[in-house]
Amino acid sequence: MADKQLFLLLGPEKGQKDQFIKNVNQALKKKFGEEPEKYKFYPFDTDMSQIISILRNGSLFSACKIAQINNVEELKKAADIKLLAQFCKNMPEDVALILVSDSVTVDSKLSRIVPASEKKIFWEMFDNQKKSWIHKYFSDQGMKIEPKAVEILLEMVENNTNDLKIACDKLSFYFNIGDVIRDDDIDNFVFHSKEENVFSLFEKVLQKDLSATLEVFSKITLSGETDPVYLISGMLRQIRRVLKVKTAVSEGETLQTAFQLYDVRGKKNQRITSDGIRKFTLKELELAQRRGEELDRTMREMKKEMQLIAYQLYLTRVIKGFSGDLTA
Repeated sequence: MADKQLFLLLGPEKGQKDQFIKNVNQALKKKFGEEPEKYKFYPFDTDMSQIISILRNGSLFSACKIAQINNVEELKKAADIKLLAQFCKNMPEDVALILVSDSVTVDSKLSRIVPASEKKIFWEMFDNQKKSWIHKYFSDQGMKIEPKAVEILLEMVENNTNDLKIACDKLSFYFNIGDVIRDDDIDNFVFHSKEENVFSLFEKVLQKDLSATLEVFSKITLSGETDPVYLISGMLRQIRRVLKVKTAVSEGETLQTAFQLYDVRGKKNQRITSDGIRKFTLKELELAQRRGEELDRTMREMKKEMQLIAYQLYLTRVIKGFSGDLTA
């Protein structure tokens, strides 16, 4: 670890960033002989002066601290950056500070605070890398997974190793050494899992069941395992697919041909999609996609509480209708 425990982690690959932070935590624990006191800050939640005060003050509970400031692309005020720079010039030895952003660039004045050697960009994996990663994961578990099953699995998760590992860990629990995992197995796993996820949420949306939709949404968000930003991204993937199927059918394709064209696999998945295209008009699906894309862009700038409110409002409008939009 560098003498000054100051890092800038950029890029969309969350899994590798999380592993890097774990390594910093372990190094700090080894150096001081006990678990660090952990802090997470967001620029829009906590004033920079308050963050600095917390980092400067000694702790009654641990000999060291590890602090993570997320969404640092939002740090643009000259006064905030100056305050942070002054702190970083004379950082206490018992503090590790990690600046994190999903973007690949931040304000140049902020970037200059961190030594060049401690700036890292973590890029998303390419499709062939993701597929290889999944095949290797199950091979290491003594199992095999068919290519079609890999494709479906990749539709379930965000494009980072952290979410891929979580999904693969959960899936591997249901299989034994020597098993071959097929596409139907993925379908059964997704829809019969006791855990609520973006697929069970989307099923309720397509049924136009608002009460059940909000109940599933509440269970997902209360678990704390799924970021609302990732949840809207997953929802949009499903909406786009149903919209493509609906469009194909409206242009004269048979439903089964549309399923094949857009890889809607598994009997339950096909039944849910078929139910959805009967209950939603083409215009409703187009608006659901358009408003979802708008929410996806703006949600990243909201506080967590506002993200949840905005998402609930979006789900309600998808099911009950976008007032004024349908006749515009």
